[in-house]
Amino acid sequence: MAAACGLVLVLAACVTAPVDPGIAVDARGRYREILCALLQSREDGVGPPIPCEQVLVSLNDERRAFGAPVDLSPSRAAVTVMYVGGLWSDCVGGTDITTADVKDYLARFGYHFWPVRVSGAASSAWNARRIRDALLQIPDRGKAQRIVVVGHSKGVVDTLEALVRYPQVRSRVTAVISLAGAVGGSPLADPPPVELLHITSLIPGVECREGDRQAIVSLQRSTRRAWLSRHPLPEAVRYYTVIAMPEPWRVSLALRLPYELLSGIARNDGNLLVPDQIIPGSTLLGYMNADHWAVGIDLGASPYEAVRAAADRNDFPRAQMLEAALRFVEEDLRLAEGSHEPGPDRFPGL
Repeated sequence: MAAACGLVLVLAACVTAPVDPGIAVDARGRYREILCALLQSREDGVGPPIPCEQVLVSLNDERRAFGAPVDLSPSRAAVTVMYVGGLWSDCVGGTDITTADVKDYLARFGYHFWPVRVSGAASSAWNARRIRDALLQIPDRGKAQRIVVVGHSKGVVDTLEALVRYPQVRSRVTAVISLAGAVGGSPLADPPPVELLHITSLIPGVECREGDRQAIVSLQRSTRRAWLSRHPLPEAVRYYTVIAMPEPWRVSLALRLPYELLSGIARNDGNLLVPDQIIPGSTLLGYMNADHWAVGIDLGASPYEAVRAAADRNDFPRAQMLEAALRFVEEDLRLAEGSHEPGPDRFPGL
C-alpha cells in the first residue's frame, strides 16, 4: 500500500479513516462542494485559484453530496463570528495576529467579526469567564442575529467550558465551529513537561502575560475525558468539526518532531490526534491538509522572524475555509428550520 501511494495527492486517496463514532452527521461531501466552489471564485487578483485537492484531504469513505447549487452572494443572516484562539494565541502577537487574515475578508461577505482576547497560558476555567463576558458584550442585532463561535485548538475547549459553566450565555450562541479543537486533549500534555510554559516563553517573539498558567493541565487527555464524561454539552447549540490532518509536506518546521512522534499513535496535525479533535455529537465538515497552526493562526504575520521560520508551512486559505464553514452552517440552519427534523437524514444523498 505505501509503495502504491508514493505521490502526495495519491496518498490522500489511499488512506482509509472511518468516520469516528463521535460524529453525528458526516457532511464532508456538501462542505467540499461549498469550499471548492468558493476557492474557484475567490481569485482576488493574487493568481490562479487554489486547487481544492490541495486544501481538503479526500478519504475513500467520503460520499458525494447531492449537488445543490452553492450560493456565494453576501450573507443576509446577520451572523456574528466570535473567534477564540488557542494555546499561546496571545503570546505570539495577540489577537491581531490570530485573525489578521480573516476579519476584513469575512466583512466583505456580510459577516461581523468579533475576536475575543483570551489568555494563551490560562486554564479553560479562567478563559471561560472571558468568553462569557465577550458574549454578553456583543451588540444585540435583533431576533435574527446568530452568533457562531469559532474556536481554534484550546479555544474550543475554553468555549465548551463557558457554555457549560455559564447557562446565561447559551441562548446567545447558535453554533460552535471547531478548528483542530483540542476536545480530547493531547498526548503531548500527558504529563505536562516540567516548566514547559516557562521554557516556551524564552523563544523570541513568545510572551505570555496573563492567566493562571494552567493551560497545559487543561489539555491533559485525562482532564478532558473526565470533563466530557461529567458535562453533557448544551443541546440547543449546534456543533461542527473541522479536522487538521496534513500530509508530511504540509507540516511546519517546529511541528515536525511532534508530528512524527504522534504518527506512531494515529494520524495527527503536529499537536493533536485526529480522534481528539472531534466534538461529540457534531457534524463533520472535512479533513484539512494543514497542520495545527495553519488552520487557525496567521503566524506568517508575526513581526518576529523566529516565529515565521518555525511556521514555514503556514500558508493556507484560512479565510476561505472559514467562510465555507459559515456558509455551510447557514445552509444547515435553513434546512433544519424548514424540515423541523434536524439529524443525520437532513442531508439526503450524503
